[in-house]
Amino acid sequence: MKKCICILLSLLLLLSMTACSENIAGETTVIATAVPAETMAAEMKSAQDGVYTVSNVDDFIAAIGPDREIRLKPGTYDLSTASTYAGETGNEWCYWDEVFDGYELVIQLTNNLTITGAGKGVTILSAAPRYAQVLRLNSCKNVSMTGFTAGHTKEPGSCVGGVVMLMSCQGVSIRDVGLYGCGVTGVYADNCTDLTVANSDIYECSYNGITVVNSNSVGVANCRLYDLGKNEEWEASEVFNLENSSDINISDCEIYGNQSQYLVRSSGVDCVTLKNNVFRDNWVKSSAFGTFGNFVTLDGNTFEDCLIPRWFTDGCGAVDPEGNTITEDTLNGLIPEETVPDGPKTTVTVTNADEFLAAIGPNTEIVIDAETIDLSTAKDYGGGPKKYYRWEDIYDGPGLVITGADNLTIRSKDGKTKNHTICAVPRYANVLSFINCDNLVLSGFTAGHTEAPGDCSGGVLRFQKCTMVSVDNCGLFGCGTLGVDAQMCTSITLRKCDIYECSNGGVSMYDTTGITIEKCTFRDLGGNNLMLYDCSDVTVDGEPINGQSYNGR
Repeated sequence: MKKCICILLSLLLLLSMTACSENIAGETTVIATAVPAETMAAEMKSAQDGVYTVSNVDDFIAAIGPDREIRLKPGTYDLSTASTYAGETGNEWCYWDEVFDGYELVIQLTNNLTITGAGKGVTILSAAPRYAQVLRLNSCKNVSMTGFTAGHTKEPGSCVGGVVMLMSCQGVSIRDVGLYGCGVTGVYADNCTDLTVANSDIYECSYNGITVVNSNSVGVANCRLYDLGKNEEWEASEVFNLENSSDINISDCEIYGNQSQYLVRSSGVDCVTLKNNVFRDNWVKSSAFGTFGNFVTLDGNTFEDCLIPRWFTDGCGAVDPEGNTITEDTLNGLIPEETVPDGPKTTVTVTNADEFLAAIGPNTEIVIDAETIDLSTAKDYGGGPKKYYRWEDIYDGPGLVITGADNLTIRSKDGKTKNHTICAVPRYANVLSFINCDNLVLSGFTAGHTEAPGDCSGGVLRFQKCTMVSVDNCGLFGCGTLGVDAQMCTSITLRKCDIYECSNGGVSMYDTTGITIEKCTFRDLGGNNLMLYDCSDVTVDGEPINGQSYNGR
């Protein structure tokens, strides 16, 4: 018995020693992998200073909070890839809010926060859901954002969400950032005070650049707002959208290359000042300033190469710094009536589809010296986009879309319409589509789909957001649903054209101003000769036509 007890005690002692050994070994391991004292001191100092340097999405989300600076290293931070995405962030200062196609990150109730990147285009914040805001701040104070680019990830489809949304915030500063589409609005501020947007680029957004609602003390300075609505099917609503706000100053900005209904649209805004801004190369569909319930103060702004049909809508208009009313006539003196480039053209003679495509560009005259130019035979048919054209992928094949080629002429060598044909095979594609082209001349050729079995769902010529278009002495035939389809154009003339055998009708125009049709022939059509919707200033063979709703002839 004693022997057994001794053996048992020995085993217990051995186990105890083993446990101690493991504990000691564990302690030794911790000491071996411990961070050096100087590194630990540096980390403690960083935490005490409230500076957090991060290199991935999870660390960025974890670092969000008051009284701190988050420094984003170079790289792309796709918020949609966070490990907490759609769940709990584990951080009381931010959360994921559900939208139609995903979640957006919301920073809330956070004061004295700075988010700093390594520079525009170097640090990129993005999000995949098209209905999400990239960054949304709710009830935050004294927030600074600088040194990064933000926008939705590049994916097919239009966006419904914006880039930066500020809700009930105070003292927000956005500087040296790039905010891009896909995203409907660059900066959206609602119920905010003391907002500054400076030295930043806002571009390619589909709806507007900056929206300010129910806010006051807003400054936009030395920013570039460009290409808003330009690459979309429809133009943007406006560059600046201002509602029920006060004390808004927009100064020293460059506003260029935009396609929009208005440059500035304001309603119920007290004290809006635009000073020393440069407006250039903008295409305005409605009017430059849509002001309702307030005057806009204009001081030292310049307008270069802008297409502006009128300066004001039926609102309050504009005043100078002394409060004197600025009239349409005064502003008309600041910009030439016709700003489309009319310099010398380079003439290029083409004999096949490849030469035709290579010649497309501004200030160019393309002369067709071939019986047939079949676009479907081009070597890069359906390939990647070029500077002035792209292939639009339609149901049964690509269609040619020519974009931004101002002062372009396409004509036949001898003016004999029946001797020269531009055609395409796909039945769902338009033969030639033009978007954002100014001073465009088409003359002396025939265009239509190749003769093949089956019905067509595409038209012959389509114009979108084009200005000063002349189609002269052309034959436009089916198979093709329409001979000419124009949307949101200004100043378009059809003269001595033969439009025939199209299945849906001859000419359809929507939201277009300044239409002249002279000595055209319409025959063997499956619909009406001329269909007009929300059009104005229409003349057919010298007779004025009401273009608001016309379906006849």
